[in-house]
Amino acid sequence: MLWAMRRRTPGPVPDVFETFSDLVDSQDEAPISVPAAGAMARSAGVTIGLMVATCLAFVGGAWAANGVRPELYFANLAWEGVVILGWAVLWGALAAAATLAVGFLLVGVPWVRRQRGSRPTSTSTP
Repeated sequence: MLWAMRRRTPGPVPDVFETFSDLVDSQDEAPISVPAAGAMARSAGVTIGLMVATCLAFVGGAWAANGVRPELYFANLAWEGVVILGWAVLWGALAAAATLAVGFLLVGVPWVRRQRGSRPTSTSTP
């Protein structure tokens, strides 16, 4: 199959920065700005809070799944253990995903509203 592939033609390689020079920011146009320490700490706190909430939701979902296990009987005890473990992991992942989605909405919706309020858009009325 390799013999059917085209070979790369030898020649000069185009410079990406030269080709798209209008899209490259110069140092004068875009000064580097560091976020405030309070904003970084708040962001880190929200991230850690979402991680902890997701972990607790996973454990809670797996624990809740233990009480509603499907009534399956296997000839081999190992297969029963695999099914019970899979059932708990499935419900734990479902609970963690739901918690993470709600957390993203709780964090993301106010952020988007603040961003929309802070700068005018082309569709906003004066």
